[in-house]
Amino acid sequence: METDCHFESICESCAFFVTTIAFRPTLQAQRDDAHSKGQVGRQKIFDGLLDRLDHEESGPAA
Repeated sequence: METDCHFESICESCAFFVTTIAFRPTLQAQRDDAHSKGQVGRQKIFDGLLDRLDHEESGPAA
């Protein structure tokens, strides 16, 4: 919304998209928004990003 982009979630679905744990609250809000609107594909994008962040934050498995 801040950049007036007409392509919802296009950046997040790009293979070159990178984010950090600092953006977790924003990604979670976007995931919840997709869920509330029944946007399954969009929700899966954010579920994947959140899952990756959670695994990165917990570090490699021993």
